[in-house]
Amino acid sequence: MKNTMRTNCYLGLAILSLGLLMSMSSFTTHENVSAHTARTASGVHPARVANSAHQAMSKQSWGKVIVVSLSKQWLYAYHNGKQVFDTAVLTGQPALPTPLGTYHVFLKLSPTTFHSRWPRSSRFWYPPTHINYALEWKAGGYFLHDSWWHTVYGAGTDHKHYDPVYGWQEGSHGCVSMPLSSAAWLYKWAPIGTVVKIVR
Repeated sequence: MKNTMRTNCYLGLAILSLGLLMSMSSFTTHENVSAHTARTASGVHPARVANSAHQAMSKQSWGKVIVVSLSKQWLYAYHNGKQVFDTAVLTGQPALPTPLGTYHVFLKLSPTTFHSRWPRSSRFWYPPTHINYALEWKAGGYFLHDSWWHTVYGAGTDHKHYDPVYGWQEGSHGCVSMPLSSAAWLYKWAPIGTVVKIVR
């Protein structure tokens, strides 16, 4: 009798756990946003979820996570494992690459002005630059931010490429830059502490 009661108790717990899991899996977010349709260097929109981004998410699927694929030059935003946003980006040029790894947003600035850490004599120097939305994810000035001086984003933009408005350009100084509308969305969506994963 005791064994039968214990079995029924375990069975009841299993059914309760299964019901809880099913109700959690049916959770959906209202923050679903379609892909940004910015002009890309290749003119081709990558797969909705890049393999490298998907693999990064398989290790952490809860909370808000931003994954940046350097090979695709594309950013993906996830909430509780579900992709809610993506956009073409432009990352670090070969001489100043965007560092791989897992980081966290620790500073948000809107608006702000970027000042060059390189001397005026350096080819990397730039004049004080107005930024509307900036999220710092690595100390030393690594930000997710808008970039009004680019109109082309996506595959190939981390190397020398032609921008129809601003002429020949290279990738960034290590930041992840994007169109204004994308930066505005990300700034509003991502709180301090949001995970940022930079993957190949």
